[in-house]
Amino acid sequence: MAKNGFNIRKLIKIVLITFGSLLLLAIATGWYLNRHWNTLLKRELPGYVAALSDSLYTVKFKDLHLDVLSGSVTVEKVVMIADTAIYRQLLAQQRAPTDIYTFSVDKLELKYFKPWRYFIGKELSASSLTVTGPSIIMEQNATVIDTSKPKTAYQNISARMKSIFIGKLALDSTNFKYIFTRKDSSRVVHQFHNLRVHINDFLIDSLALDDPTRFLYARNYEIGMKDYMNRTRDSLYWINVRGIRYDAALRTLHIGRFEVQPRYDKVAFQRKTGVQQDRYEMILNDISLHDLNPRLLLQEQQIWAQRVNMQGGSVEIYRNRMLPMPPGNKLGQYPHQLLHKLKLPLSIDTLIASNINIRYTELSPVTGQSGHINFSHVHGQFRNITNIDSLVAKNRHMIADVDAVFMQSGKLTARFDFSLNDKAGHFAVSGQLKNMNGKDLNVVTKPLGKIEIRSCDIQELTFNIKGDERKADGHVNMLYQNLKIAVLKLDKDHKEFKRKGLISLIANSLVINESNPLKGEKPRTATVTYQRDIQKSYFNLVWKTLFTGVKDIAGAGNL
Repeated sequence: MAKNGFNIRKLIKIVLITFGSLLLLAIATGWYLNRHWNTLLKRELPGYVAALSDSLYTVKFKDLHLDVLSGSVTVEKVVMIADTAIYRQLLAQQRAPTDIYTFSVDKLELKYFKPWRYFIGKELSASSLTVTGPSIIMEQNATVIDTSKPKTAYQNISARMKSIFIGKLALDSTNFKYIFTRKDSSRVVHQFHNLRVHINDFLIDSLALDDPTRFLYARNYEIGMKDYMNRTRDSLYWINVRGIRYDAALRTLHIGRFEVQPRYDKVAFQRKTGVQQDRYEMILNDISLHDLNPRLLLQEQQIWAQRVNMQGGSVEIYRNRMLPMPPGNKLGQYPHQLLHKLKLPLSIDTLIASNINIRYTELSPVTGQSGHINFSHVHGQFRNITNIDSLVAKNRHMIADVDAVFMQSGKLTARFDFSLNDKAGHFAVSGQLKNMNGKDLNVVTKPLGKIEIRSCDIQELTFNIKGDERKADGHVNMLYQNLKIAVLKLDKDHKEFKRKGLISLIANSLVINESNPLKGEKPRTATVTYQRDIQKSYFNLVWKTLFTGVKDIAGAGNL
């Protein structure tokens, strides 16, 4: 037993000595490699940048530390700038690049870096690169002439390295300034703060550029932006944009939420304006701009997108008719006229909006009460939204197809046809409303018209209206049954409506038509011409034209 015990102790001693020796050797090797490879990296990093840019760029840093055992590299206070003397020489030789960068960063952290593959195999491989506090200035000059043959990224690195692979590259809290000089020497400047840039599966080698699953050597670039908040020029509203993210591979800009919120409640808003002015509250959710052209956006301030989607939202509009009308008029302010006047060139092939709720409320100067109309579950498809002359010359029609639930029960479909770049503002609108309970209109007819609909089954309402910024002509047809109304008066002391019994009886018996068609008669239709009040909006003209036709069919034109 003793002999066996002695052998075990001896074996343990040998193992411990061997392990200790190997550990000391590993520590010594790691210490040596850390010192040696740290020195190499500090010397090679500036050399790489100079070699890859034909000595155009120089890079400086405060400190660099390689930890061989953990496979991490940390570089602090990095600055990369262009040598102006070298750049002037390249300009004279017509070999200067059109893009110049200035780059500074607080810290670079490369994790799970494989030093053996780098120093021996000339392959840079790491699982992640985190960049803290980056500030980037990109200057792009269209007046610069570069006659040199452009090189790919792989051609630039191939003399010194076989490949570069980084699994995840993250630049958080990035400040980015973009300066573009056009060929006429005019300049465009954009500045973005607190950007989040995430790059996935970045690879430069002999095959990556031709890989169809990659975009600029990476599987994807995702650029996020801090929530944006600002006041409108008139200081009446806050504009909030949240959840901004750009997907470079898909060329898609995502906006989680877009809000227009008044800075004042309704009473304070009225004091600020002093005249009648629509007060808006708007929320639009989950907006996506597909096939967005970033070059035209940044360089030419033009928005070109193939498709825009909006998923849910609400629009509330309030107007106080007790205030005086504003000076001037609303000529030239139809939707397509405003689009033409927009200084930002715009081209959107298709815009699809789903599940939007729209509510318009008006305070009556006669009754002092508010009435409203409501469109819920609005779905709309808008095509050919543009103010670019060359595109308008090919297609002058901006079409909007809309369907919604009107006032709780009516099934509404409508088509709007706007003539683009038309000085007179020509338009056409046609539509159909089916299966509506007329009593749902009381929330607007009572406070604004002092009329109560006691009963009415609207089976179908169809309309075709054409007009311009001065007037509209329309043809209206409405099929309905069991129309009964009550003419009201307002009890000012109690602020309640009371029925005018005799007048209501006369109206139902002698004035209005109970149904359309009446028994034994053909359906009645109305042809309407309505002169626009030029102090009121496009939608007011459409509504007044339609409502005039409806009243004529019902026999209530004089009520």
